[in-house]
Amino acid sequence: MSLLLTICALHFVAQLSPGPDVLLIAKSSASTSRTNTLKIILGISVGILVWVVLTLMGFTVLIQQFPWIQQVLMLVGGLFLARMGWAMLSGGLKTLKQQTSLNHDPQGIVSDSKNHFLLGLFTNLSNPKTLIYFSSVFSLALSSSASSHLKNQLAIIIPIQTFLVFTLLMLILSIPKIKTAYQRSGSYIDMISGGLFLIFAIWLCLRAFHQTWV
Repeated sequence: MSLLLTICALHFVAQLSPGPDVLLIAKSSASTSRTNTLKIILGISVGILVWVVLTLMGFTVLIQQFPWIQQVLMLVGGLFLARMGWAMLSGGLKTLKQQTSLNHDPQGIVSDSKNHFLLGLFTNLSNPKTLIYFSSVFSLALSSSASSHLKNQLAIIIPIQTFLVFTLLMLILSIPKIKTAYQRSGSYIDMISGGLFLIFAIWLCLRAFHQTWV
């Protein structure tokens, strides 16, 4: 298997692992229109493009020399995810308390967002650990023996792969039966999703402070 295919395979597995991007797409797919979810996926894909370009340009070397840059990114990202998590959690609690009808779309940060593209973009960029992930996955591509052609391929293929895989995930999760199931238990899903976002946000902030103390 070529190096390019190996990296794409690793990225495919990483894409489907639980995280803010997958949680956001799952919630949006089951609670809002496919058009809005596609905008979110496009924003996430652009975010991936930013991380890929930064990695290929050697931004991780700068972070190694100035660790406080990553700490700031982690704190800002943690605060953004905490805001999202709290909006989902409080929205789910409010919906449950008011005993909304089954056909009502539970209010939350996805429904209320005026710009779904920016929501997807900022959600992806809020996790600076993605930069470390790409640094390890791209380690061979960043070696001196790797061609610039391979780097250009990665900068194009990885964001496109991200968009296509997440679009397929959206098509599966937006099946009418799944959307109906979401409407029946949307408040609980919102609370669980919000809780997971808050946990991830706390983890990011704790990691940032831990690097400060070490």
